[in-house]
Amino acid sequence: MSIENELRELEEKGWAAISVGDGDFYRGLVTDRTVCVEPDGLQTGHELADDIEANKSPFDDYTLDDVKVLPLGDGSALITYRATIRLTEADFSFELYMTSVYERGDDDWRLVFHQQTPVKQDG
Repeated sequence: MSIENELRELEEKGWAAISVGDGDFYRGLVTDRTVCVEPDGLQTGHELADDIEANKSPFDDYTLDDVKVLPLGDGSALITYRATIRLTEADFSFELYMTSVYERGDDDWRLVFHQQTPVKQDG
């Protein structure tokens, strides 16, 4: 499987985990040095996993568009995309630009950096 496919699959699994409040998925993905930059501040990867677990089913559907993967060297790569998140019951959606940096461990990828930037809404 190509790096592009591997990282896209990881991000898809991450969104699926978020939608059901599966913090354990992220606990297995982050490291002790993972840094997350989100609109409300900085947090560790472990704090991210705890937040995901505390927020059960925060959305109904999502799409990932304009996915780009940039290999950064031996065993690391960046993935960036535009995510659209939908909450059907509230008739609400929002968009984020997402960037994640991964390092390949002994047997799998580990998330070392993640950033979310809200897409400016018109109006």
